Amino acid sequence: MYWKGGGEMNKLTKKRINIKRKETFNKKLALQVIFSIVLVAAVIVTKNINSDLSKRFIEAADEKMGASIELLEVRDTIAQGFTAAINKLPFVGKEETTPVMGTLYRKYGLNKTDDVSYYNHGIDIKTETQSVKAITEGKVMSIGNNEKLTGYIVIQDDDRTFIYGKINETFVKEGDNISKGDVIGALNEENMILHIEVWEDGASINPSSLFDLTE
Repeated sequence: MYWKGGGEMNKLTKKRINIKRKETFNKKLALQVIFSIVLVAAVIVTKNINSDLSKRFIEAADEKMGASIELLEVRDTIAQGFTAAINKLPFVGKEETTPVMGTLYRKYGLNKTDDVSYYNHGIDIKTETQSVKAITEGKVMSIGNNEKLTGYIVIQDDDRTFIYGKINETFVKEGDNISKGDVIGALNEENMILHIEVWEDGASINPSSLFDLTE
């Protein structure tokens, strides 16, 4: 009886230890998964701010989670989900091409002078470069002239409409599919100011959020 009872006690003790270990492992795994979610989110957000910093985050993630295949699979699944969700937000997670290098001549929104106030639905860039590049890929929807924009090119990219104004010469035609960075036109060398507008869901968006003029 003694040895039988002792055996049962040993079994109960081992069972408790196994349960305790399992609970500890589950807690640790849960904390690692939570850490992975936060880390992946930080990587994605950081990527939009500084690519070098993003790389350091990714390296840290690999170092922390490299020991567990399961956690790597969880991380990859989470990363795909975050990327898909964030890419649906306006302009987040995307690095667009700067159309021309230069300085901001007229800002987006309300502009005031001594004589008049007006709302600019885009931005105007003063440049020393005649060539105008496509900010993003898309399809050329229309090309024309009007009093406000003079020569213009309208390019559609999914739900966004890009209007390039003050174009003196066009290198594309309606219906063309263009890639990001393609040269689509040229400015007048006597007045090298590019007007850019971006529209989505019937509202204008500040184009300055898409690219950096200082690059």
